[in-house]
Amino acid sequence: MKQNQNILVVDDDKAHALMLAELLKDAGYGVVSANDGFRALAACKVRTPDLILLDLTMPLMGGIEVLKRLKADERTKSIPIIFLATLGELRAILEFQEGLIQDFLTKPVDPTELSIRVRTALRVKSLKEKLGPPEKHTGELSLTDAVTGLQNQHFLNEFVKAEIAQCCRYSVPLSLIILAIDQEAQLKQVENPKVFDKVIAQLATYLAQATRQCDVLVRINGSEFALVLPHTDREGAIEVAERLRNTIAQSSFSVNDSAFVISISLGICQFAPQMDNEGKILLSHARAALAQGQASGGNITLLAH
Repeated sequence: MKQNQNILVVDDDKAHALMLAELLKDAGYGVVSANDGFRALAACKVRTPDLILLDLTMPLMGGIEVLKRLKADERTKSIPIIFLATLGELRAILEFQEGLIQDFLTKPVDPTELSIRVRTALRVKSLKEKLGPPEKHTGELSLTDAVTGLQNQHFLNEFVKAEIAQCCRYSVPLSLIILAIDQEAQLKQVENPKVFDKVIAQLATYLAQATRQCDVLVRINGSEFALVLPHTDREGAIEVAERLRNTIAQSSFSVNDSAFVISISLGICQFAPQMDNEGKILLSHARAALAQGQASGGNITLLAH
């Protein structure tokens, strides 16, 4: 499959661009390089890439301007883009362009992280193409949750199956976190039904900000969310889960001048060879750990056994 997947590397640092290109070629991808924004746009017209690694700061035309031009063109607006930048550059640009940057790698790029993020981005793209555009689906077949803008259960099912296949093929770990608000019943008792949705939307924002770029966050239903953690064992998943739990405990939630105290419980399960290839056991075990945590009082992370 990789032989048919083409990646465009855009970086004005020729040595860095060459290093990235060699890593990707060694992994089996087709690679085209460009050293400035104008050449990048020209390369996209010659052949539409499956993914673009795009330097954030370049002379004449920076990464943000390249992104805007790509999004304005019907042929290129759906290409996934991973920005390349130093931490200092990211902090400066995120202050006023946060919504435009969906994924990034920090320089110098770690080869392992590059491999994980590229594979994840291409699999997400492949699944979206397989399932078709959102407007062609209704109900449970929709890929996107209307309240949070995150992917939904249907996408989760397909993505987990793809990740399990990779897990089995390459003997790499895969973990899943299922989390939910402990106070869901109380929130649903509020007279205005829109309050619950607004709290859920705020929760999704906090979770997305605290989630690693290589992971996939999905809203399942109600206040239940799933987080797929590729190349992550149970110890790594516990670290991620505890960060999320503490983030929510320290965050403020308010709707129409009303403040709400929110905590979450999280259930974790690492994929094991004896589990099914569709992820049903993985999901059920993580959900069982979540239920046990909420039954014990909530605001806790539990590992499925």
